[in-house]
Amino acid sequence: MKIINATWEKRNLGCDAYEIQIERKDLKNFSEVMAELKKQDFSGAYVTVKMPVGNLEALHALEDDGFRFMETQYKIKNKIAYYQHPRGFMSVLKDVELETIIKKEDQWEKFILKLTPELFTTDRIYLDPVLNINMSAMRYQNWMRDLVGKEDTKLIIIKYRKKEFGFHLFRCDYENGILDGILGGIFPEFKNTPLGFIWYAVIYEYGKQNGFSFFEGAFSSNNLSVFKLFMQSGSSCYDTSYVLRKKYS
Repeated sequence: MKIINATWEKRNLGCDAYEIQIERKDLKNFSEVMAELKKQDFSGAYVTVKMPVGNLEALHALEDDGFRFMETQYKIKNKIAYYQHPRGFMSVLKDVELETIIKKEDQWEKFILKLTPELFTTDRIYLDPVLNINMSAMRYQNWMRDLVGKEDTKLIIIKYRKKEFGFHLFRCDYENGILDGILGGIFPEFKNTPLGFIWYAVIYEYGKQNGFSFFEGAFSSNNLSVFKLFMQSGSSCYDTSYVLRKKYS
């Protein structure tokens, strides 16, 4: 078990924050894990636990101690060469443009301000009843500001018929040929339309054009739309975790 003082979250949540990472080996003697957690001084803190799926006894022990289940998190991977565009994508491709945002603070900030709460309605921070819904967007805004100077990140805007449709924030592992989707979304104007396939088809189009072999990403069980999109793309799930939280008084 690892206890991480998530100092970067204090600016987002307005309180101390910790992340507890529980490994599968920790589940064998979970009473020891619980005893260790109870020794900690988490006064006033927002504490998140991430643990392997499949052990409901451990999950219930955390819930009995006041933790609340927030989501199951899925990590997926797909070989880009195996991907085939969905029927209908090629007919709309002529109307799709990709714009890479230049790594300048003013350019990134202009985009960051477009990250409103309406983009993150399935995010666990947005959904958490003990938090303000605006914290979710603020959290991603601050995170993106931290990435402006990172050379391995790319911010791609998707345009459909000249309108901003959505975006992808990628971490590019050029050495291993991995395109890592660390954040993405569809703007409210295009949500709940039959054009959602454009958002994920663009991932593989960009990956092919830039010489990547694999795409990796993660998504929440709260986001059924993204779940469907990635399953349709033939992605394989290689890891799943339960995520819980407790707000200490």
